[in-house]
Amino acid sequence: MEFQADRFEPKVSNRTRINSVSKMDEPAVFGHVVDELDSRGYQPLVHVPGAHEKTYADVLDRCESHQITIGGRYPDVLGFTNADRVFAVEVKGSSGLLRGIGQALTYQQGAHVSYLAAAEDVVTQHTDLLRSKGVGVIGAAESGVTRWSSPPTSESHEQVVDIEGQLSVRLRQSDISGDIASLSLAQPLNYLAPVVAVEKHGPLTGDELVDVLADEYGFGAGKSARQSALSLGLLQRDDRYTLTDQGELAATVLRGSGISTLQELDEVKSEVGRSTVVEKHQPLAILLQNCYERHPEFRLLLDALRKEGPTIHFPDLLRRLLHEYPNVFLNTFCTRAGRTRARELIEAGQMSRIYEEEAVWKDIIRTNVLFNFVQQLKHIGVLAAETRSHSGKISDYDPDSKPWLLRKTR
Repeated sequence: MEFQADRFEPKVSNRTRINSVSKMDEPAVFGHVVDELDSRGYQPLVHVPGAHEKTYADVLDRCESHQITIGGRYPDVLGFTNADRVFAVEVKGSSGLLRGIGQALTYQQGAHVSYLAAAEDVVTQHTDLLRSKGVGVIGAAESGVTRWSSPPTSESHEQVVDIEGQLSVRLRQSDISGDIASLSLAQPLNYLAPVVAVEKHGPLTGDELVDVLADEYGFGAGKSARQSALSLGLLQRDDRYTLTDQGELAATVLRGSGISTLQELDEVKSEVGRSTVVEKHQPLAILLQNCYERHPEFRLLLDALRKEGPTIHFPDLLRRLLHEYPNVFLNTFCTRAGRTRARELIEAGQMSRIYEEEAVWKDIIRTNVLFNFVQQLKHIGVLAAETRSHSGKISDYDPDSKPWLLRKTR
């Protein structure tokens, strides 16, 4: 194909092009967009609702899926450009372009560049409007993408860091294989138990690892510990569980702290007791905090905590997360049903209700955020030991009487 400025044309007549694109449907455009992104060296993830998976089977065979939202909506295509900038694409066929324009404008909140892709003869009619709004244009015909017009300016600072973090989990961090919501145990030393087990016994199947943790560590939540070690990038899973490079580093630190068996780790856990890991065994707390901070979601959460501190009232934290890192809020703090409701409120322009109305956020968030997660943050030295977690019913939680307190670094 021959490129001319922002536009390029295959060698077909105007009559052929007009007749061919006028009947293009969205799946056909979608396929051509994926081809073009691949040729440009972009890293795309796609979103296809479950009800349409058969229609878009070809696209799903070629691309991984995402569940990342911008402004409560799922971009059809989201990823990194070949210059490591976040891009988002809303895909239409020969109809629905006005709705598509609105969606592409929404994606500017969380992407460096936002595009509307559609049948070329139709989308061309809106090029001037789209460019004036900072939205790029991708036009497709039966032969492929025939127009690519990059946005003149589309630099967003509102949620780009949040989206970059989510994409990094999927596209950049191969040893990070879960979100931090899976870190469900109150004592994070338990996340190191699978490291000790695999270091001692070698590669283990999932069931073997759970059995070792039960037999040698007296621990009944082995599956949770195993999943959490995966989420922190300490383990990798093929046919068996083995240590990642980060897991090897953790094993070295543990040996340097006199821990090479699960019994020795259990003794350290007993010594910590009702205190915190950071107070009793600071090197282990530093190791754990480093593991947490390697996860993009946790880094963004930590940034929000530090901006909001030193005394953090829970609704204020929710407000900051929703405005700056909404996907961290959705993935880390919400129940499954809560995520759906929160997205509906965000999309309806009622985001403020989530942090302003106590009944709303108490219906949305996971209860263990207020206990297990708070305990973890205390153990690794993010929150002060004086921070009071909440183990009762969420309806009884009073954020004013139980603020989160950042730990002062010495």
